[in-house]
Amino acid sequence: MLSAVILLSACSQQYGDGEERTSGNHEAGQKIYAEQCASCHGPNGDGGSGGALIACSSCGSQESLVAKIEKDMPSAANPMRGQSAADVAAFVLAELNSSTSGSVARSLPGVGTMDPEEAVYKIAFELAGRLPTEQEVETFLSDLEGEKQVVYGFMESDYFYERLKDLFNDKLLTDRFRKENTGSTNSIRNLYGNTFRRRDSNNDLYTILPDLNWDDDFRSENELDISGNYLEYFTTEALARKPLLFVEYLARNNRDFRELVSGKYTVVNRFSFEAFNNGDNGPNVKLVDPDSDDSNGALDLADADDIEWKEWSSQQELLDYIDVVALYENPTRNGDVSQNYILDEFPYDPRDLKPVQMYYNTDASMTPSTRGVPHSGIITDEVLLNKYTATETNMHRNRAWMVYWFFAGKDLLAIEGNRVLEDLEFEDFSNSVGIDDPTASNPDCILCHEIMDPVAKAFQNYDLDGVYDISNPDEVPYHDDTIGWGLSKSEFQSGGVNGYNTRELQWLGEQVASDGAYPKGIAQIVVSGMTGQPILGQPGEDSPEAYRRAYQMQSRLIQSAAGEFAGGGFNIKDLIYAVTKSAYFRSDSLFYDGVSEEYEQVGSIRYLPPQLLNQKLRALNSGGWNTPGSLNLYSLNDRKFLGGKDSIDVFEDSDSVSGIVSAITERMAVDESCDIVRNEFNSPIEDRLLFTIADENVDLSAPTAAGRLAQLKVIRKQIARLHLAALHQKVDFDSEEVDIAYELFVNVLEDDPSLGCGTGGNSRVRKAWFAVMTYILSDYRFIYS
Repeated sequence: MLSAVILLSACSQQYGDGEERTSGNHEAGQKIYAEQCASCHGPNGDGGSGGALIACSSCGSQESLVAKIEKDMPSAANPMRGQSAADVAAFVLAELNSSTSGSVARSLPGVGTMDPEEAVYKIAFELAGRLPTEQEVETFLSDLEGEKQVVYGFMESDYFYERLKDLFNDKLLTDRFRKENTGSTNSIRNLYGNTFRRRDSNNDLYTILPDLNWDDDFRSENELDISGNYLEYFTTEALARKPLLFVEYLARNNRDFRELVSGKYTVVNRFSFEAFNNGDNGPNVKLVDPDSDDSNGALDLADADDIEWKEWSSQQELLDYIDVVALYENPTRNGDVSQNYILDEFPYDPRDLKPVQMYYNTDASMTPSTRGVPHSGIITDEVLLNKYTATETNMHRNRAWMVYWFFAGKDLLAIEGNRVLEDLEFEDFSNSVGIDDPTASNPDCILCHEIMDPVAKAFQNYDLDGVYDISNPDEVPYHDDTIGWGLSKSEFQSGGVNGYNTRELQWLGEQVASDGAYPKGIAQIVVSGMTGQPILGQPGEDSPEAYRRAYQMQSRLIQSAAGEFAGGGFNIKDLIYAVTKSAYFRSDSLFYDGVSEEYEQVGSIRYLPPQLLNQKLRALNSGGWNTPGSLNLYSLNDRKFLGGKDSIDVFEDSDSVSGIVSAITERMAVDESCDIVRNEFNSPIEDRLLFTIADENVDLSAPTAAGRLAQLKVIRKQIARLHLAALHQKVDFDSEEVDIAYELFVNVLEDDPSLGCGTGGNSRVRKAWFAVMTYILSDYRFIYS
């Protein structure tokens, strides 16, 4: 049960006898553990009916673990108290988890890791979506400080921030509202149109915010027509991806990532700012100072005279950014952004994100409220809450599950208990759900309710769609006299908890941010997203030994990476770097036969999601796969065909390759190899990405042995370079891999077959390189990473 329960705040627990606690003696804790804990958790903490405690991802801090033990360990009927609980907690954290705190492990027993040069190629693709430069490789290989410098440099690219948003969407799935995923703007229009509709004094429905047609008014007022598609795209993106833009804002500004759940603001760019503020009942957002005093739950307003919106510095900067976002949907397909009307009429950079407070509490007389929404990071974001909506019967418990799952890494549904409806005994079940709520007192359900209900009640001032509304309490589910955590609403109203009445989610966000489980919850999101591996559930009593070891290995990475994340001041880039330098991430053991089952979850060797596969092709100078008659990986439907998700009906990218996908990727290797060779050899050698060694003057029948040897060396070195760039595998000049590709090159060069690829230039040499490139891209390792 310990693995399923996370205490969001130790201060919410009653500490029993109230003894002063010390760090305790580990020997004393070890003795108590052996007597009262080992039967369930194993004599060495490696698991039993109560789960493993080695690399325990749910133990939290000393304080929260003591609170957990005093609550229901070894049983709820007879929990430990006082110094005994403190001693056991100290033993569990120090002796069973000490190896998981601090720096991540750069090596694992029996696991081979990538050569540093292989690693920098892999990390460059993962974080920057490109090949590393020669200078970056040299710096990375110089020393550990050089490695860190290069990796953090990768994290300054626009591609990184798009990748980071995708990584968090893998869990949040709020991209269901994007135009790209729905085929129209109706999803985001319906979200805001339905969520923010209220009735006026005549009982007519009206929409408070935002105005998605603000660009129509803007264009009609300007002499030059600005691209409607451009404005629409960046407006709907800013509205539909608002929780993910919060992630981007924190990362771009190197802010404390605990603000993801506790920041007293939300974010907009110039596009969504216009949409929120356009209309007669605004302004609906006001810019705030994120570093001001927020003791009363609201930040100080920013000085309007000091507000400046960043503009594009040049057409090229704009086009470079659009090239990155065009991986999903082209914002210029109905307009040419290279024309000056963008820079002249609306030159604002959508990457410029600013903190704001929302004011949408317009009353029935259409008078805007003077009181803004009490934000608490993305916990109060209307897009996220609309995705994880409430119902009259679950009474915000879906949202409580969301808080635990995303920000503490714990699935409440994993708690053991009887969830078979027919086996539960209720009186008048159909009439009592949502009113008397019989599950809250049923012995098969009570443990879950004790954990989730206090969190669920914190959402009581938010309606079913996620709108903060304290004006119509009868319409808001779960309004009652208690708020949970042993506190009544009257105590909040009287300032007993610093005056959190009607803004209880701010209190919750602060508790989540300060709890030891938070960095582990965020670390689980990052580790899963970067490795492509699911987060393993805690082993049970009957779990195979190999699974136990795999769980412990993954948990150690999560724990250690979370430690570096917290120790570095909660900068998300520190967490990313911690994962990239770990032996777990850099493992290449899956390339070899005879690997033990316990290492099946090690490393990040997984089938690339289609958008990453497309970017990998772009990194090799192919332009991306959109060949007429083949698949177009810029298209969501075609990406779904290759196993991609849409966050609506398909929630996960495929982790395996079917027979038809395998055949399709072979076609991809042919199509894209042709483009790569043509694009590379049509460029000067100093501008090439791949063919930086070989040129088109190949003569293997040179009159001298020295001349023939020189040609051979160039070709073999170039082949080795292609393996490193495309497969992230370093191969020796005289290796078998190079032998095979070299023989293929020579055969094509000599036979000059018809290959169906118009490479141009010296067609015989280019055909030979086309064959080699096709061979390498056909390797299964290319579609894995």
